[in-house]
Amino acid sequence: MKSGIEIQGGEKRGFKLKAPRGIRPTQSLVKRSLFDRLGPWIVNRRMLELFAGSGAVGFEALSRGASEVVFVDRSRNAVLSIMENARKLGYGDRAKAVRREALKFLRELRERGDKFDFVFADPPYDLQLSPEFFDLVGEVLEKEGLFVLELRWKDREIKGISSLELEKEVKLGDTALLFFGRLSR
Repeated sequence: MKSGIEIQGGEKRGFKLKAPRGIRPTQSLVKRSLFDRLGPWIVNRRMLELFAGSGAVGFEALSRGASEVVFVDRSRNAVLSIMENARKLGYGDRAKAVRREALKFLRELRERGDKFDFVFADPPYDLQLSPEFFDLVGEVLEKEGLFVLELRWKDREIKGISSLELEKEVKLGDTALLFFGRLSR
């Protein structure tokens, strides 16, 4: 475990999260830019963080007033560190960590009819996301919900998305944040 990923705003500002080794946490600049754009919208929102790793984005959301965050990662160490951080922060009742592949978990959410206001995904850079992934995100996103995808700027061209509409691209160094809304059907 390593520490040093800091919560930047809200009630737990300054708290340093522990994170498993081998992850690529969302950079401070990227988190700050994301939450500057979200502003007070995040308050009382239900969030799903896919490829959660350290859970830094979800914990930032909880600190800033999100009502609940479900963290999903396939790594046992990531899930254990998220659970430990949730306990230390006093968010045990508002944070749930699930060890599962993102695509499989999205299918389970669809089957249950579970919906989220905000979905954030920061997949490994070498992972190719399928059109099914985006369709499933669209299905678990509330009607007025927001999906944000973090990836390398050079990889931001995505084809085959039918359930989401790209609303904004933000360039932060080599990183891109893509903001999607759900298409009405």
